[in-house]
Parts: sequence; C-alpha cells; structure tokens
Amino acid sequence: MLDFGVFTFPAVAAAMVFVAALFVGEDIVIEKVYVPTVREWSGYTSTVATRKLTDELRELNEAAASELQGINIDEGGVEKGISAFEDYFEVGLLINGTRNVLGMIKYYINGEVTEAGSETKLILRVYTKKENEPVKLITVTGKADDMDGLIHDGAVETLEYISPYVIALYHRRTELAAGDFNFPRTNATIEKFLKTQPAEQHFLVYGLQGRMHMLKAERDAALTPEQREAEYATAVRFLEGSLRQQPDFLYPLINLGIINAKKKNYAVADAYFARAVASHPNYLVTRTLWGDMLMEQALYDDAIIQYEAAAYIKPDDARLHAKLADLYERIGQIEKAQESAAKALKLEPVDQAYVDKVKLLDAKTAGVAVQ
Repeated sequence: MLDFGVFTFPAVAAAMVFVAALFVGEDIVIEKVYVPTVREWSGYTSTVATRKLTDELRELNEAAASELQGINIDEGGVEKGISAFEDYFEVGLLINGTRNVLGMIKYYINGEVTEAGSETKLILRVYTKKENEPVKLITVTGKADDMDGLIHDGAVETLEYISPYVIALYHRRTELAAGDFNFPRTNATIEKFLKTQPAEQHFLVYGLQGRMHMLKAERDAALTPEQREAEYATAVRFLEGSLRQQPDFLYPLINLGIINAKKKNYAVADAYFARAVASHPNYLVTRTLWGDMLMEQALYDDAIIQYEAAAYIKPDDARLHAKLADLYERIGQIEKAQESAAKALKLEPVDQAYVDKVKLLDAKTAGVAVQ
C-alpha cells in the first residue's frame, strides 16, 4: 500500500504557492531564458539565466523606486523562496494560466542566449495577450565571458520598453553619481516616455525634470550665479507643471519646499511642506526638512511638532531623539529634553555625544556644573 502521508506537506505547500502566486498581481512574468547546452554544462543553466534576469529587473526597479512606486517583477509566477515547490509539482503553467484568465499579468518575457564564435546574443521577447499589441523583440550583443553584463543590458532595454519612467529614474541616479549634470541618457528616456505614454501620465517626468534641474543648480560647481538661478527657475517651471496635472504628487511638493527654503521664501516653502504632509503624513523626509527649516527661523515649538512626528514614524532613529532633546533644551523644557536624550542613548549606548548630552541635562536639573 502506498503511504500518501509523505505527499501531504508538499501538496499543502504547493496549494499555498498557487494562492500566493495567484494574488500577488505582478506586472511581469518571466517565463524562461534558454541557454546553449555548453552553458548548461558549465553551470550557467536556463534556470540561472532566468533568475539573473529576474534579479536584474527587480534591482533596477528598486533602485528607481525612490520617487514613486515602480513595477513588480515575478519569476514564473512564484517568489524565489517557494520556487522549489513549483519545480517539484510543475505547477508554473497552472499558476500563470489561471492568473492570465483573471487578467492579472500585464507583460510576459521569454528568450534565449545564442552564441556564434566569440559573440553572444541575448534575445528577449516581450509581449502581452492583447491581439493588437505586437511582440517586442529585444536583442543585446555582448562578450561570451560576460553573461552577467549581457543580462543586465537586456534588463535595462526591457524595462525601458515596459516602463520608461523607471529606467529614467535609474539613469538619473547613475548619471548623478557620475557627476554628469546634463543627464543625457535620462533625457533620452524622458523623450521616449513623452512620445509613448498617455498625456495624463506626463506629470511623472515633469517632476523628474524639475528634480534634475534642481540637482544641477545645487551640485554643478561650474555654474555661474546667473546660470544657477536659471536652473532653479527651470526646475520650478517643471515642478509646478507636474503639480498642475497631479496636485498631490509628493516629490514636486517637497522639492518646491526645498527650493523656496533655500531662497528664504519661508512662507511659500511652509505651504508646500504642509501640502506634502497632508498628502503623505508618514513620509519622514518631509517632516525633517520642514523641521530643519523651522529651526533655521528659531521657530522651535513648531520644529518640535515635526520632529515628534518624525520620531513617531521612525522610533528607532537615535538622531531624531537627539534632535528633539536639543529642541526641548532650547525652549527650556529640560525634563522632556532628558527623556529624548535618554531614548537616543538607549538606541546607541556607546555614542559619546549622547553620553555627554545626558550628563549635561542631568547636571542642569541637579543645578551643578558638568566636569
């Protein structure tokens, strides 16, 4: 007699995989990237290539996600940690088939690696199930000994086709790190976005363009004062244009707050930060930027409100509690300053600055001089 008990746990687990994969609702499914047999022998299997492409797409997406949520990447319909169950039960087709029926998959990707002499090509096909949308063929050529680079380039071109905004953000970060304040690749991708995406989505790249001009004004040491002011003016034009399409878009609100705070236009900056907080009250950066601007004006009570909110959002950040300790000390609330300083020291007990701050505040309440 067969012991069906040995199949019980895997069967239950497979059912869980099916449900998880079905309701994740990813935007991309990577079906398979086939590699030549000789690559299989060397350990660079089709499974490895597929997962490397998946990882590259995820990393590109995550690297770009600072300004807006990106897209989700799904490896064959299941997460990596449970992909072994898909292999065991071969339920991948069932999972993806069911999700496709429900319309939960937007893009599919499959492809293969081909080799001819010293030249290696990655050919990827990107398609949807819509009859009026043709298959997009992406071909990347590289060196036979640089498969990782080949897959990275293929991932960039794939995402540029699927979501040019995500790749524009990625290029912006890369070019900023390289000190290229003209952002040539970013601007080229933005042009593609403006030509291919609906007009109502253009606020995304207007916000990005505003941010780019703002960064150039802040960081390009070669600019004259007149050129710097011109960059700020262009930044404001794009950022305000973005808000005309999407009044609650967080990042233009923050950037306009920053620009006006730098120019000492505090009332205008205050209004933008207030809108940003109303839109996303738990976004930490807005709270600290607003708090710092209020401190600059010696509006310590108002700054405390923002830093209390910041410490609530991120209670394990010692620097926020230390900032609150300083603010409370400035307005003479020594007991509250002690409480905040003690929280900072508890989080970072070997930080000498926090040790000294606690001693100083304790001495103040005791009415003795600190040695």
